[in-house]
Amino acid sequence: MKFTVSKIIIASLFIIFLVISSVFFSITVLKDETIKTHLKLVQLYSSIFVDNLSKTINTIDLFTDSLVVLLKNEEKEEIINNKLLNLLKENLEIRSINILDENNKIIYSSNKLNKNLLINLESFYPIPTYSKDILRVGNTKEGRDFFDAKNIEYSKNNLDINFFPILKEVSLGYKRVKVLIAINGDFLLNRYNNFLNIEHCYIDILKIDGTLLVSNDFREQSNIDISDELKTIIKEKNSFSGIFDFNKEKTILSYNSTLNYPFLVIVRLNFDKTLQTWEEKSYTFLVTIFALLILSIILIISWLITYNKRINKEFSLNKKFKILFEQSSFFALIVDSDGKILDINKSFLSLFFENKIEDKNIWEYSCWPESEKKWLESIFRNYTDGEKVQKELNIYDLDGKPRVLEIVISSFEIDEHIEYVLIALDITIKKQREKELKNAHIVFKNAHDGIVVTDDKANIVNVNKAFELNTGYTLKEVVGRNPKILKSGLQEEDFYKNMWTELISTGYWEGEITNKDKNGKLYIERIKINAVYNENNKLTNYIAVFSDITLQKEQERLLHEKEKLLFQQSKLSAMGEMIGNIAHQWRQPLSVISSSTSAIKLHEEEGFYSKEEIIDFIEVILNSTKYLSNTIDDFRNFYKEDSVKSNFDVKQAINSSLNLIKTELVKHNIELVFVNDDNFEIKGIRNQFLQVMMNILINAKDAFIEKEQDLKLIFINLYEEEGKKIIEIYDNAGGINENVIAHVFEPYFTTKHKSVGTGIGLYMSEEIITKGLNGEIFVSNKNFVYKNQKFIGAEFRIII
Repeated sequence: MKFTVSKIIIASLFIIFLVISSVFFSITVLKDETIKTHLKLVQLYSSIFVDNLSKTINTIDLFTDSLVVLLKNEEKEEIINNKLLNLLKENLEIRSINILDENNKIIYSSNKLNKNLLINLESFYPIPTYSKDILRVGNTKEGRDFFDAKNIEYSKNNLDINFFPILKEVSLGYKRVKVLIAINGDFLLNRYNNFLNIEHCYIDILKIDGTLLVSNDFREQSNIDISDELKTIIKEKNSFSGIFDFNKEKTILSYNSTLNYPFLVIVRLNFDKTLQTWEEKSYTFLVTIFALLILSIILIISWLITYNKRINKEFSLNKKFKILFEQSSFFALIVDSDGKILDINKSFLSLFFENKIEDKNIWEYSCWPESEKKWLESIFRNYTDGEKVQKELNIYDLDGKPRVLEIVISSFEIDEHIEYVLIALDITIKKQREKELKNAHIVFKNAHDGIVVTDDKANIVNVNKAFELNTGYTLKEVVGRNPKILKSGLQEEDFYKNMWTELISTGYWEGEITNKDKNGKLYIERIKINAVYNENNKLTNYIAVFSDITLQKEQERLLHEKEKLLFQQSKLSAMGEMIGNIAHQWRQPLSVISSSTSAIKLHEEEGFYSKEEIIDFIEVILNSTKYLSNTIDDFRNFYKEDSVKSNFDVKQAINSSLNLIKTELVKHNIELVFVNDDNFEIKGIRNQFLQVMMNILINAKDAFIEKEQDLKLIFINLYEEEGKKIIEIYDNAGGINENVIAHVFEPYFTTKHKSVGTGIGLYMSEEIITKGLNGEIFVSNKNFVYKNQKFIGAEFRIII
C-alpha cells in the first residue's frame, strides 16, 4: 500500500513538477502570444478606422464644394442658415456648418448663436502654399458652435464636447469665402469603437504635427506626450505598430496616416491593464500551486479550470476579430511575405476564388487580368515595410463579369516576419455611374437641341452650348435667373397658366412658344419640359429641351402657299374642262329655246299654231331654262370656297361630278358602270372630293381619246371592308405604262401634251385624300373580266 502510495506520491510529485514546469513555460509563451494577438488586432483596427476616416473626410470635402451652388443661388441670410441647418440634420458626423467672410467672421451658420464671431485660423494646418482650396484642420474647439455666442477660453477640464474643425476656402465667382465645419468626433469614434468594444482600448485622431484633435480617452490633456522614438518613426513611415511608452504608460500601439489629408489615427491598448487580469490569475495560480502541493490532484484540476477560462477569453478576443474580419462590408485577405493567401473572408472567397484557396501566389489566380497580375506581383515582391498602397484594380467574378475593386494594402509584423492585409471595396456600380454621368454630360454639352436645367423654383442652374447659340445668352448670364427672360409677350397669360397646370399635374408639357433672344429677335421653338423627382418623390429640377423651328415654320408657310397655288391651278385646269362640257350641254337646250320662240313668233304673225301647242312651246322653254339654271348652280357650287368639313353622301357627290362632265362622256361614247350600289358617308370638304373625282374621271376620258376602241367603260365600285370605306375607279383603256406609273402623283408630271394636261391634277388629288380626308390613294394596272371579256386598265383605289 505504501508502495502504491509512494508511487502515487512520486507520480504526483512528478506530475506536479511537470505541471509547474509546464505552467511556467506556458505563462511565458501565452503572455508573448497574447501581446502579439493584441498588437495584430490594433494594427487591423487602425487600418480599418483610418480608411473609414479618409472616406468620411473626403465626403465632407465634396460636401463643402457642393455648398457653392447654395451660396451662389441664395442671397437671404435666413434662407441660407435654414438650409445649412437642414443639411446638418442629414449629416450626423457634422456638428455645425459656418461660412466665414474674408475677415474670418462668421456670416452664415447652422447655429444662429455663432453669427458675427471672429475665428482664429493660426492653428489650422497645413498652411496653403499654392492653392487656397485645400482642406485644413484646426485644433480642437477652434470654431465650435458656442453656447452663449461668446468667445470662450476652454480649460483642461472642459472636455464635455469632443469635436474638431475643418476649414476650406471656396470661390463663388465674384468672391471667396471660407467654409468652417465642426466635426463630431464622438460620432466618428463611437461608430467604429462600439463594434469592437475592447476594454482599455483608446482611439486618438491627431493632426500630422502631433496636435490632439479628438480621443475617447477622457484622461488625456489638450496635448499628448509623444516620445521621440515614436515621433521619429512617424516622420519616416505612414503606418507602424509596436509597444511604446505613451504618456508615461506602456502601450500596445498602432498608427496609420490618411492618404490625402493631414490626419493621424492612433489605436492603443494600455499594456498593463490589458494584461492585468491575465497576470493576476497567473500569480494566484502559482501561489495556489506552492500552497497546495499536497492537494496535487485538486491543483491540476484547478489549473485546468483556470487554463480553460484563459483559453475562452482568448477565443472571445479572436472571435471578435473574426467577426470584424468576416462580417465587414469590405473584402479582406491576409497574405504572407511570399504572396500566399493565409486567410480570406467569406465574401471575397465566394465571389472570386471558387470557395477554395490553392497553393499559389495571389497574383496567379485566374480572376485577375494580366495587367493586374503583373502589378500585384510587382507590389508584393518590392514592398517596403510600413508602405501603404492604394489602387483601383479590375477583377472578374466567378460568372466572368468584370468588376472594379478599390484596394488598400498594408503590412504588419508577426512572429518576426511580415504579413500583408489587403482590404478591398467593390466600386463597380460607382464607376458605372461615373461613366454614365460622364456620358450624360457629353450628350448634354454637345446636343443639337437647346437644354435648360432649373432647380425646383424654376431658376436656371445649367444650360448647354446649343442654348447659348440659339438665345445669345451665356451660362454665366442666365445662372440663377428665371427662363422668363426669354419671354416675347406674344402668348397670353392663360397660356402659361395652362402650361404650369399641366406640368405640375403630369410632370410633362410639350408645345410651341415664340420667344425672344438676347438681341430682341423673335424665334419659334418646339419645347418639351420634364419635372425631375428624387428617390423620395420630391421635386428637384425641371429639364427643358427645345429646338428652333422658325425656319421650319417659314418653310411650312411657303409650302402651304405653294399647295394653295397648285390647288387653284388644278381648279383652273378643271374649269377649262367644265366650260367645254357646259358649252356642249347648252347647245341642245338653247336650240330648243330658239326653235320654240321662233314657233311662237310665227304663230303671232300668221296664227299657225293652236293655243295648246303654244303652251307646249312655253313649257319646253321653261324646262330648258331650268336645265340651264341647274347647270350653272352645279358649276358655281363646284368653285365655291368651302373650308368647313362635314359629312356628305359619297354617291351623291360622285353623281354631281358626273353631271359636270357627262356631256364629254356621252360625246366620246364612254359608258359608266356602278359595280356595287352600296352607299356611305365620309367627313371632309365636299367640293375637294368632287375635284378628286373630276380629275380621275377626266384622266380616264383622256386615256380613251388616245386609243381607238369600240367599247369604252369606266367602273365605279363603292364598298366597306374592315371598318374602312373604299372607292375604286377603273377603266378598260389599257392601263398606264409601268415605267411611269410610280410618278403619276408627282407635281407637274404628265404624259399628255402640254396643251391638254398640267400634271397637277393627280398630285392635288393625293394631297386632298391624304391631308383633307385622312385617307390613302393608290394607282395600279388591273386585269378584270366584264361580260365574259378580259380587259386591262388603270385603277385608282381610295381608302378612307
